[in-house]
Amino acid sequence: MQFKCSVITRNLEVIKFFQSFDICDYKFDFYSFRLETAYNALLKTPPSILFVDLDHPDYRQSDWHSLVEVLNFLECQPVLVAISSTKSFAYQALKVGFQDYLLNPLYELDVRKSLLKSRKCLQLRTSRDNVICLKSYSDYRFLNVEDILYLKADNNTTDLFLNGQKQVTAFKSLKYFEDNLPDEFLRIHNSYIINKRAVKRINYSKSLIFFDADLNGHAVPFSRKFRDLVDGLKNTLLNDEQVLFG
Repeated sequence: MQFKCSVITRNLEVIKFFQSFDICDYKFDFYSFRLETAYNALLKTPPSILFVDLDHPDYRQSDWHSLVEVLNFLECQPVLVAISSTKSFAYQALKVGFQDYLLNPLYELDVRKSLLKSRKCLQLRTSRDNVICLKSYSDYRFLNVEDILYLKADNNTTDLFLNGQKQVTAFKSLKYFEDNLPDEFLRIHNSYIINKRAVKRINYSKSLIFFDADLNGHAVPFSRKFRDLVDGLKNTLLNDEQVLFG
């Protein structure tokens, strides 16, 4: 997996350092223009990790807060790493949300350690996003979303069917889960949401989606109303997998 890293700086030495930085898992781009233009570019193509040169001539401490406010519009915020030739800004930078602080001139070892720290932070965020909590009165149940095969509406409750033929009932509507589950989940029927990553077979003649390769295995129906979404799922699976046509 490659991580996109952006660098806001007008310091040519900083730019040259990252351009010569030899690490295949990270791709760097640079914003050396006005902050407003840089922020607009960040919102268009958000990075995973954002390095900010606090010695940038347009920067004042108040602008750090404006950067954080801009990034709050993103669904997935980048990890922030500050760069400066002085330690004077360290406390304030960490206080407003920067995860790390690097002193300029930059050293390869320090930057590598910062990248690994940022990567762990991103992985921790992902693991948290993959867990949902089902609350029933005083009972809290935590589920890994990857274990969910599909969800079925049952009046005002929803049944969640998991790997290992387990079933859990939640006192929430199917619409609630449609709005809150990650993009890996797809509505294919008024009564069903499926985990796209769990799909093993799509049978158009029977309008069924299977979670086992066997046609006698576990399956759920899809309706004509959601046919276009099922077609999109099929095309995605064809593109993602090596498909042999007989």
